[in-house]
Amino acid sequence: MIELRQLSYLIAAAEAGSFSRAARNLNIKQPTLSRYILETEKRLGMALFDRKTRGATLTANGATYLRVARRIMKEWDELDAWVGATTNGHAGKLAVGFYTSFSAGNLRATLSEFNERFPDVRVRGFERDRNMLLAGIESGLLDIAIMIGEAPYGGLMTRPFWSERILVAMPERHPLATRERIHWTDLTGERFLLTERDPGPETRNMLLGKLGMPGYTPEIDMDDITRETVLTAIALGGRVSIVAESALGIQVPGVTFREVHETNGHMRIGFSGYWRDDNENMVLRRFLDFVTVRYSQPPMTGPQPLSQQPGKEPS
Repeated sequence: MIELRQLSYLIAAAEAGSFSRAARNLNIKQPTLSRYILETEKRLGMALFDRKTRGATLTANGATYLRVARRIMKEWDELDAWVGATTNGHAGKLAVGFYTSFSAGNLRATLSEFNERFPDVRVRGFERDRNMLLAGIESGLLDIAIMIGEAPYGGLMTRPFWSERILVAMPERHPLATRERIHWTDLTGERFLLTERDPGPETRNMLLGKLGMPGYTPEIDMDDITRETVLTAIALGGRVSIVAESALGIQVPGVTFREVHETNGHMRIGFSGYWRDDNENMVLRRFLDFVTVRYSQPPMTGPQPLSQQPGKEPS
């Protein structure tokens, strides 16, 4: 069997036109190079070079053989580069699950920049509800799920990623639309429209916590519709909604957005990533490192798996 090293010696000799010159280029002794080439010719049963006083030139068979040898070496180099890129996370696939809007915000910006930084990585996005995302992580269909909040789930690794401003979406002719700053108390008495799908249930709980009080419960309509349909309904008047700033990318005529403020500034909501610790996809590790640097987070130092069960609050 002809080794790749022998092929590289043949190519070097052909390109140099001299065994001695090729040996110097390869930083080996000329007798060593000559011996390897002679052994190769004996195995093949054909002469590849015409040895002359002034150098060595390819025979007709040698020229044909070297054309194939160059293609083999080129394909080997490409394969070796692909293996290196795959093992260090510079190439491969990444399946990302989410249920936030992809039209704007940090999710879109993060995945776009990651694609630019690592063009040989194919990122596939899957928009599902929380239960489907968690099932996808468990089954291995998803590498990582990005969801609102920081609730732990049994057997999964997690860490905070980024945060976004909380906004109230309202008809552009709503009385509050003239204000630059809106506080929770300004929303008392409003009728809210949310989607039953994620993150609607979490938003409902937040509204009950912020506005609920003895003798008053905010009126919240929960419909099985998309975020886009919610905003379209808001434009018709009569109701408002609460969204994350990623919804700013959904352009609906007649709808305006205002930040919701608390006493210490505008309110933000956090997003976290969830993945299996036994996921050996190096692209996932590359993505986690990328997010860590992009959002100036503390480096990951082998976090321990969370033992908390789904749906339970940490003690």
